[in-house]
Amino acid sequence: MRAVFVHGWSVTNTSTYGGLPAALVKNAPAKLDLQITHLYLGKYVSFADEVKVDDIARGMQHAIATEVLPKLARGERFACITHSTGGPVVRAWIDLFHRGALKKCPIGHLIMLAPANHGSALAQLGKGRLSQMKFFAGGVEPGRGVLDWLELGSDQGWELNREWLGYNCVAGGLYPFVLTGQKIDRAFYDNLNSYTDEAGSDGVVRVAAASLNYGLIRLVQHGSNLRISKEDRSATTALGVLPGLSHSGTDIGILGSVDAEDDRSHPTVHWVLRCMEVGSVTAYRRVVREMKDLTANTQQDERVETERKLFVFNRRFVTNRYCMLVIRLVDDRGNSLSDYDVLFTAGPTYDPNHLPPGFFVDRQRNQLNRGKLTYYIDYDVMREWLDRPELGGKFGVQITARPAKGFAYYTVAEHRGTFAALRRYFEPNQTVMVEVELRRHVAEGVFRLTQDLAPEDFKKQPKGADLP
Repeated sequence: MRAVFVHGWSVTNTSTYGGLPAALVKNAPAKLDLQITHLYLGKYVSFADEVKVDDIARGMQHAIATEVLPKLARGERFACITHSTGGPVVRAWIDLFHRGALKKCPIGHLIMLAPANHGSALAQLGKGRLSQMKFFAGGVEPGRGVLDWLELGSDQGWELNREWLGYNCVAGGLYPFVLTGQKIDRAFYDNLNSYTDEAGSDGVVRVAAASLNYGLIRLVQHGSNLRISKEDRSATTALGVLPGLSHSGTDIGILGSVDAEDDRSHPTVHWVLRCMEVGSVTAYRRVVREMKDLTANTQQDERVETERKLFVFNRRFVTNRYCMLVIRLVDDRGNSLSDYDVLFTAGPTYDPNHLPPGFFVDRQRNQLNRGKLTYYIDYDVMREWLDRPELGGKFGVQITARPAKGFAYYTVAEHRGTFAALRRYFEPNQTVMVEVELRRHVAEGVFRLTQDLAPEDFKKQPKGADLP
């Protein structure tokens, strides 16, 4: 088996792969026939502002076609092992060059370590002024083109994930895996940015943002109601939360902590090889179950942590399970909305005051598309609260968009549903994409005709009724 390694954002040296390539060769079973000469280390440019993920995917196509494909036997496929942004890069490549023809894709195993499949809350920080100064001092640019993709709720990320909903990778012989951690290496903690210490993440990428188990709901306004017009779910993808691992660093980083001499006792080495050993649909389903058990055990074991280092007193950290909600607001004319309020409701009267404290952990609006809003939700708090009998299992959302009056305007729209109906989308460690379409009302007074040829001031032209 041949393997291609693809690194993450801001990397400028192949030392980033650490000892993982050598450790895989050392511990690979004979049936994999994995040799040093079968390894390829990716070197893509993410530190030039003009370069976008799409550009990197096109470069990957050329590199694979010239360096790897000529060395594959007939019918042979290679494994691709990615870290962080490398996951979206390879998925973008698959979408560009193999959409609808996965059986012809030369990748047989896509093993993603801590991939930012739905973005990272840290991307906005990477585009900030202080970050730009840091990169300038290092002789490189922040890589805004890539960071635009990585920002939560990005248009590029939304489009790729929407396309990916129609993918049945396993049926096409492409086995995808997501391996990530949720341990925080507090040596990397930034006092100016709490995201580096965010529960349910590895310090950079949330588990829910890494996962390729996600759904899409489309809500369309009819009068004052928001009705569900479309529901979609991704194919089940293997997700494993590995114990004791963070995003980066040589101490507990999911990639950086691997030494060339490590054996399969290292979680990353063990599970990457376990993924590479999969060779059938049945074997893939078995690994899906194994990783589900692994994730449950890891999240239970790491739920409560007492940290004695770096602090003058003991600190207790609690990590529940979380999910993400990415909302996209548009109108029926295709316009993205930028001025709006989103209000979640619950209980018998659909009252926002019935939502529990700690329900919403974070909210971030996309900088390039203000009509995209990402919520980070504590799933365990939500489940426990909404299961209470006195609330009746009711859960809803109310959207107020502006302008609310004038010749063109929007009216308040609300969806009143039940938690039970939406529960299969609000799952721990998952993301829900929610597209909300509001109706844009236009008054007939926006354009009138007259046959009176005398000059007429129409600054106070009556609005009249709405156009159909």
